[in-house]
Amino acid sequence: GLCPALQRKVDLFFYGTTEEYVEYLKQYNNNRVVLENAENIKKCSDRTLTEEDKAQATNLINKITASRTC
Repeated sequence: GLCPALQRKVDLFFYGTTEEYVEYLKQYNNNRVVLENAENIKKCSDRTLTEEDKAQATNLINKITASRTC
């Protein structure tokens, strides 16, 4: 599977608020430009991805990480 930090990032990206996601990223990167870009990408994904899109992406990640070849 994914390491816990990356799994948390994925979970927050798909299912958390923009604030939760950016706050989490601050633990690993305090670059203002990086955080602003992450915020913009998160807001865009929240506007454009449906719940079905998010579920399908999550399922794909789970299948990949469950694979013995991964």
